[in-house]
Amino acid sequence: MKILIAGSDLNALLLAKYLKMQRNEHDIYITTDIECSDNSYTPVDIKENDIQAICDFVKYNQIEFTVVTSSLAIINGIADLFNKEGFPIAAPFSEAARVTFFNSIAKKVMYKLKINTPRFGIFDRENIAADYIRRAKFPIVIMNDFTLAERNCNVYRSYRKARLALQEIFENPNEKIVIENYLDASLIYIYFLTDGYNAVPLISVERKDGKNFTQITAPSEKITEKLIQSILKNALFPLLDDIAKFEGTYSGIIGMKIKVQGDDFYVLEYYNGFQYYDLQAFLSLVDEDLAELLYETSEKRLGTRNSIELEDKFSYTLAVRKTEINSSIEEDDYFATEDDTNLIITKTASTMNFAKKDLEEYLETICNKETYENIINSTKEVLRI
Repeated sequence: MKILIAGSDLNALLLAKYLKMQRNEHDIYITTDIECSDNSYTPVDIKENDIQAICDFVKYNQIEFTVVTSSLAIINGIADLFNKEGFPIAAPFSEAARVTFFNSIAKKVMYKLKINTPRFGIFDRENIAADYIRRAKFPIVIMNDFTLAERNCNVYRSYRKARLALQEIFENPNEKIVIENYLDASLIYIYFLTDGYNAVPLISVERKDGKNFTQITAPSEKITEKLIQSILKNALFPLLDDIAKFEGTYSGIIGMKIKVQGDDFYVLEYYNGFQYYDLQAFLSLVDEDLAELLYETSEKRLGTRNSIELEDKFSYTLAVRKTEINSSIEEDDYFATEDDTNLIITKTASTMNFAKKDLEEYLETICNKETYENIINSTKEVLRI
């Protein structure tokens, strides 16, 4: 297959590497100026927000389908243009994606569709927001509205700190925020693949941040099949149906940030695509032809498919600051990648403890003793939270 990945982020590079690993005969192109060191893709020096140039490249190079990891391309209407031209693409229409880029829109839709979410308020004036938090029960959560550049979501446990945060936020007169009740429950990220009509669960992820690392574990043992079906029925299918009525279909990967309390769940935010290092955790476990799955999505024909094949294993990932690493990684270790700041290492095993032990042994070979012990001790503290 001739596949184009519209994006230049780590997810685009990682996806290309995985698709090539699955089938070497794929011709994969990425809209990036980053040269490829392992022949997994061909770089195409087109800006990711130049959707007309991307469309022309697809037309003149007979690309079979396009996958989009770039939020800029999506919000600039790449799916709208490709659908007009009749080119298969796994990406949502720009209007359909707004629920993943604007927290205020997401909250209003959840309220309308009666999707479980913490009690919230939306504010565009500092004095009204300040009056709200004066009467609020702490802790509370304050998040920004437009998340394309950066997602800011912070917990405040006192009025004084929350008030200072409001002052800083509203220094920008065009800012809008969402304030919601804090739920003391397990925080999980869960991802689905959808063609706008059907949706297939991909993976659930738990993430914890330490001083010099981020820890990602998957799948979450708190996400049962019963809970997945409840999320599909009560939070995702209603959303997709509502989007299809007004904004066109949402095609591609959609994520949810949720809190889980027993058999109940609450949706905090929606995401376009995989966040942070969650894609690497997913790719370490997927056990079927991902290119074919993405092609079915781009052609709007997931049909009655209700699951994908995953290995019966657990994935443990550490994104470790490069400043803590003193040895190069093995070139043939697929589940070791890097971005500007971190080395991201993933190991899988039949149990989470085995995966963690395997990764720790690998980490010991690339860190000095003091750094290794600090990370391991910090990881143990994180795991006790």
